[in-house]
Amino acid sequence: MTSVGIQCSLLELPLPVHDGTDKPESANDEMDPTWQPPLLQAQDSDDENLDSKCDRLESSSPEKEKKFLVFEGCLLELFTSCPACKLPTSVKKTCVGTFLCIHQYCQYCSFCRRWDSQPYIKNIPAGNILLSASILYSGSLPRKSLLMLQYLGMSSVSVRTFFQHQRTLLHPVIERVWKEEQRMILDEIRFTDEPLVLGGDGRADTPGHNAKFGSYTLMELGSSKVVHVQLVQSNEVKNSNAMEKEGLARSVHFLREEEMNIHTMVTDRHLQIQKWIREEMPDTVHHHDVWHVAEGLRKKMEALAKEKDCSIVGRWVCSICNHLYWAAASTPDGNGDVIRDKWLSVVNHMQNIHHGHGKHFPNCLHPDLGQDDQKRKGLKSGSKACEKLSQLLEKPRLLHDVQKLSPGYQTSKIEAYHSVVNHFAPKMIGLLLSWHESRYYVTK
Repeated sequence: MTSVGIQCSLLELPLPVHDGTDKPESANDEMDPTWQPPLLQAQDSDDENLDSKCDRLESSSPEKEKKFLVFEGCLLELFTSCPACKLPTSVKKTCVGTFLCIHQYCQYCSFCRRWDSQPYIKNIPAGNILLSASILYSGSLPRKSLLMLQYLGMSSVSVRTFFQHQRTLLHPVIERVWKEEQRMILDEIRFTDEPLVLGGDGRADTPGHNAKFGSYTLMELGSSKVVHVQLVQSNEVKNSNAMEKEGLARSVHFLREEEMNIHTMVTDRHLQIQKWIREEMPDTVHHHDVWHVAEGLRKKMEALAKEKDCSIVGRWVCSICNHLYWAAASTPDGNGDVIRDKWLSVVNHMQNIHHGHGKHFPNCLHPDLGQDDQKRKGLKSGSKACEKLSQLLEKPRLLHDVQKLSPGYQTSKIEAYHSVVNHFAPKMIGLLLSWHESRYYVTK
């Protein structure tokens, strides 16, 4: 008789060492009804491990752990062989966004295990939530960020999933944290028991007069903390220009409900704002921000300097704007008549007249100027440049606004805050209302 050899390759494999999980040959199913095949045991253990991972994650901090960029081929090398018998295994992959689940099964020794690439937060992979949160908290645009990951070839969530995370998870958390912080700020203001000085300024989501959303920010200028932000949609008012006044009205209504007494308001020169504060807040001192007045005046002087025979006006632009700041800052009590006379003294000063300006400010405070300085900068009385510049500086509306200039607090810090908002919510990108709310609150 001739041996034909071993025809089945399974018989060539070494027998696995018995570890107590396999059914003994002499065992009887009727005598041991609790016994299960190893595959079913592995599946049950996977479910238990998954539950324990979810419970363990609730007390851990997955956002603090380091994350690494791992290529698929390098990762699967870890699952090519069975840890028990060292033979090739079959691998099944399941991908959900950034999450990867690998089921490894050995057909020779029935070894089975499940490996997860990341922990869970409740029943959601932690990496998916952290990716959406990172996009929102960094001020990145989701489509560009996810497109970058797509070009990289990295598995990630979809734009729809990001919006779902933002709506159901991220925005409620941001709003809750902001309201808690707002409550602490208001309590600190009440504790100090000092006159409340607020600065207010509006911001539209798009340049021009066709904005869809507008916001109004109130900041406590003493501590430079944002007290309230009110978002207004253009279809809630008659037009886009009315959003700023409506935002201020809602913000003041909120503070009145919180029993906050506003002593001083510093805003820009918005005519609707001026009228509303005058009628609705008669006991509040209203000041204008110097920067807004100076910038408007600067643009008009630069336009005048481009006219024929008026180029010399360009030499006075910077000095006149600085004089406007000085007129307000040098009058700490905010006396409007004194600020007005100090401002009008520049009309005589630029014609080399330094005495007899006005009742409250008769003479210039600087030392006598030399002949060279007078000839170099002085405007000739009666010239076209002098006449037009004098008319510009003595306009009744400008004089009215100059009298209300703020001697101390300004809204420059609100402008700085809005520059941060521009990073999180660019004006040229159309955003939903929930987007604006989340990205405004997260910047505070």
